[in-house]
Amino acid sequence: MKTFEIIKNGRSSYHIVGSYFADECERFAASELQKYIYEATDVLIPFFSDICEKRSIEIIVGKDSRNAREYVTEYELDSLGDEGFLIRVADDGTVLICGNKSRGTLYGVYAFLEKYLNFRCLTSKIERIDHVKELVIKADSVIEKPDFEYRDAYFRDAFNGNFASKNRLNTSIADVSREKGSNTKFFSAHHTFETLLPSKVYYEKHPEYYSEIDGARVPKQPCLSNENVIRIMTENVIQQIKENPHCKVFSVAQNDNKCYCCCKKCREIDEREGSPSGSMITFVNRVAEEVEKVAPDVLIHTFAYQYTRHAPRYVRPRHNVIVRLCNIECEFSEPFEVLASRDPSNRASDFIKDVKDWTRIHDRVYIWDYAVNFSNYLQPFPNFYQMAENIRFYKKMGVKGVLEEGNFSYGGGAAMDQLKAYLIGRLLWDANGNVDEIIDTFLSDVYGKGAPFIKEYILRATESVKGHVMSIYSGPDSSYFNDADIAEYDRLFKRAMEEAETKEIRERIEREYLSIEYLKTVRVENDDERAKAVDSLAEKVVHFKLTEIMERRNLYDSFEYLKRSRYAKDRNGQYLLYYVVK
Repeated sequence: MKTFEIIKNGRSSYHIVGSYFADECERFAASELQKYIYEATDVLIPFFSDICEKRSIEIIVGKDSRNAREYVTEYELDSLGDEGFLIRVADDGTVLICGNKSRGTLYGVYAFLEKYLNFRCLTSKIERIDHVKELVIKADSVIEKPDFEYRDAYFRDAFNGNFASKNRLNTSIADVSREKGSNTKFFSAHHTFETLLPSKVYYEKHPEYYSEIDGARVPKQPCLSNENVIRIMTENVIQQIKENPHCKVFSVAQNDNKCYCCCKKCREIDEREGSPSGSMITFVNRVAEEVEKVAPDVLIHTFAYQYTRHAPRYVRPRHNVIVRLCNIECEFSEPFEVLASRDPSNRASDFIKDVKDWTRIHDRVYIWDYAVNFSNYLQPFPNFYQMAENIRFYKKMGVKGVLEEGNFSYGGGAAMDQLKAYLIGRLLWDANGNVDEIIDTFLSDVYGKGAPFIKEYILRATESVKGHVMSIYSGPDSSYFNDADIAEYDRLFKRAMEEAETKEIRERIEREYLSIEYLKTVRVENDDERAKAVDSLAEKVVHFKLTEIMERRNLYDSFEYLKRSRYAKDRNGQYLLYYVVK
């Protein structure tokens, strides 16, 4: 196989070329290629637009640059979709990096840097790249496209636009500018019925707009068979669309409670369909049909969540509807398929059936998955390998999009959250990626010589939860925690800190060590001794700028819970924070 020297003896005979008419994303892609090659080699390859004459052999960025079409067929471009990319090193040494759309071109540039310079964006603040004297490439072709059309790591660190674009996450909440490829922007991805039909506005005069439960109307969910409700909510969605033309997905989704309407008309639909999803999809379809008339490129998002989780028998979601299936009831100690095969009564069995049923009747099913312990953000939640297997299952079933929810609070969290965000990005692009290689790369580059000890911790913790129930609300007194294991985790982290080459690396390890300190602190039996331990933990939590250690709980209230009762069992008397995640 031919090889070509892009950099040799401190010089390059190549030029980078982009289209004179390139959009800001493709121009940015070319400049990123130039910047990172310079960072790796100390050689700045000139970058021109194709309005300039050709001066030497070129790295062509973008399908419409210079003579790119000599090196790629229309069929290949069409096959890439909106986000796939092609990297081709031709026999004459010309390099082409392009997508069918500019976001794909940008992803292709980062893939080129990964392939030849071992570039990685590991966290929002940590990147790595090899520093080399020569850059040699081979005549070769690489074609990739994502396994899922929607890829979301719902972790605070992954909301960073640089991290998201470099790890090919098109998450809606991340600040991914047009320059960085943009994303499929959701106006909302959450519970929206209260927004679309606010009970403070309508309930007093029109109680019939809301759920009938045991003969009484309550302002918990809307009555989905009421024609005025359908009209009002449709009008409000269309108004949102008009006011937010940059958004392409609008949520028409149930409130976060189980008080759905049981009036005669709603009940008749649900009984016929075998699930309350019957009235839900019937309603959402009505809204989506009207939306398509004014905004044919907009998608309507709804949930299959709790009472609507089971698919309906007969009604089918319209083509412009996203159905997002949630697995909040499941446990995560092992992959869902393993749990289901071992025990058919396990909730994983029910969820697997739901996935199969929804993907059988609809071709745009998304998953809302969970990747941390929400009652105790600092508590270890070793789901790395299980999550990978579940993602592969989603791909096999034809799921089109996956959101993995983690600690979204300001400051994020410990509990290996940054590793999870990185792993999610890699696996949602390529579900068959090697999990150990991804983890090892991250640990080595982030924790240096401490990496082997943290890897041993991950493997031990993963093994310890097998055969136990690990839900997203399990307490720190769960059966998969015991004194011996915690002592071993403590030892491994302390060894990792001892091996840290720099103060910066040691601090990274200390931040993750908060998980072990949390487990140790909550286990202290004596109230006075535990209070002292909590004060020590609190000082470190604040130092590392974590703002929540229990979902939507005031940080200092959380410390009081820890002092009040062993394992923070008593959490009464305080309020929940409810804020818009940005």
